[in-house]
Amino acid sequence: MLLAILLCLFDWSAAQISFSVSEEVDKGTVIGNLAKDLNIVSQQLEERGFRIVSLLSKKYFEVDLRTGALFVNERIDREELCPNTHKCSLNIEGLISSPMNIYRIEVNILDINDNAPKFLEQIHVFNVSESSSAGERYPLPAAHDADTGINSVKTYKLSPNEFFSIDVSTSRDGLSAELVLQKALDREKQPNVRLILTAVDGGKPNTMLQSPLLMQAVYPSQALQ
Repeated sequence: MLLAILLCLFDWSAAQISFSVSEEVDKGTVIGNLAKDLNIVSQQLEERGFRIVSLLSKKYFEVDLRTGALFVNERIDREELCPNTHKCSLNIEGLISSPMNIYRIEVNILDINDNAPKFLEQIHVFNVSESSSAGERYPLPAAHDADTGINSVKTYKLSPNEFFSIDVSTSRDGLSAELVLQKALDREKQPNVRLILTAVDGGKPNTMLQSPLLMQAVYPSQALQ
């Protein structure tokens, strides 16, 4: 309520100050110096009653009035604040009196690789007809990763085997993968082929998740069921 009233009574400062900080950093981590960027002597911050105000549910940032340092005051979880978005920024305001002014402050929250890829199902079963010839394709389930950008899923890998290879492609819809049949299955000789699909993200170090694949050799009529 206080912020809404102030926005009606006073004009914004023309400049917007931007900072960046990685998610999950420790409380107390300094991300910039407001006194320096606002061109205010640090001693004046306390004298002029400088404070941080925002409409956020938590007070993620605070300022040290003695030094002007802007620091992290609450744990920041990027995926919680900005789910499924490439850009995540928090907007706060710096309020100072004598004379009164409001400064716009943007803090960009940088993603870290704190989530591993996930598959919705623990095991995926495919019915493969004995009559299927080499080159037949089987779309694979997509892994989901709460992280974005470089830390999202970047590739899929398949355990070595003589029957299937994997084809990974990128389109507007994202990353996708298909199994490609290399050798026809023979139900009498080997009714099942067990494979491991691995989703790998692009973080450094990267994280990965493995999902079992069960390829069942079936009669042609059963493959349609």
